[in-house]
Amino acid sequence: MARHEHRPEELYTGPIDLPGLRELAEAESEVDPPEITYDEQRYPARPRRLRPRDQLRRGGVRRRATDPRTANGTNPRYVEWLVNQSMLHDADVLAREVSGQPAMWRNPYARPDARRAIAATDVWFTAYPISLITRPGQSFLSALGEEQLWAAFERIGITAIHTGPVKRAGGIAGWVDTPSVDGHFDRISTQIDPTFGTDDQFRALCDAAEGHGGSIIDDIVPGHTGKGADFRLAEMGYKDYPGIYHMVEIQPEDWGLLPDVPDGVDSVNLDPATEHELAERGYIIGALQRVIFYTPGVKETNWSATAPVAGPDGVTRRWVYLHYFKQGQPSINWLDPTFAGMRL
Repeated sequence: MARHEHRPEELYTGPIDLPGLRELAEAESEVDPPEITYDEQRYPARPRRLRPRDQLRRGGVRRRATDPRTANGTNPRYVEWLVNQSMLHDADVLAREVSGQPAMWRNPYARPDARRAIAATDVWFTAYPISLITRPGQSFLSALGEEQLWAAFERIGITAIHTGPVKRAGGIAGWVDTPSVDGHFDRISTQIDPTFGTDDQFRALCDAAEGHGGSIIDDIVPGHTGKGADFRLAEMGYKDYPGIYHMVEIQPEDWGLLPDVPDGVDSVNLDPATEHELAERGYIIGALQRVIFYTPGVKETNWSATAPVAGPDGVTRRWVYLHYFKQGQPSINWLDPTFAGMRL
């Protein structure tokens, strides 16, 4: 049988022009490139010093001899006092009380069910706590718990009271509480503010409501806190407290980008140019869609920079933090891997 031989000079190596191939290639070249992800856009732009290995936080308290009156992170007693004042500490204590207990199974939780709430209490009464006029010497919660009031509510069909913000609010400067900057919508504690009443008066209010088929809707979880113990510990870089907030530690070599903080204040709002520069360097996400409470020279962006703050680990830090509302209302971060905001 004769063998067919292929000679190299007989092989065709020119272009292949299949029907429609050229048109397909031209069409593919006109397709818009896929949208890049956040990671692809931001991560390669981050300076090496900002990558995770270089940003591990140390959260311990170093014991050192110091003036017990000192109100900063160098004083272990001050740090411990702040921890005991903090809402995250209260949340951890309360969580341990119910964890593994049958109370966890008695009512649904974790998944919001607004329709069920409305079905149970479809008409609410709410009064701004600092605006309600009570009898002389009577507290806000005591006034809401009066039998005559609930009898009237029952007659006209009001089935619930929303108390509004009645917890301690404002901030802490040193060892001293500072007043609220937004009508008690800057909560700093799980405790009821004595201005509005006591725990016993709140329980009496609940009893009065139950006696008339009503419900009490307590103060809701806000999207922010005040500058209380939780924020002061976050500024110190203490344990997982920074995870409560949208706050980013700025490396010392970049402090020159930040505005100076005058004496008597603890932070300064960023101007749009600084906001943009920090976003370009991969520190923050940048501008939000809107700036609530916009005031030239006061609040031009939703980000502010802190003054240098000494931490219990001996490190002095500066931070940039997000506040969708006023500067004294740092926003809670629901996505931090410590879940500190959710725990709080």
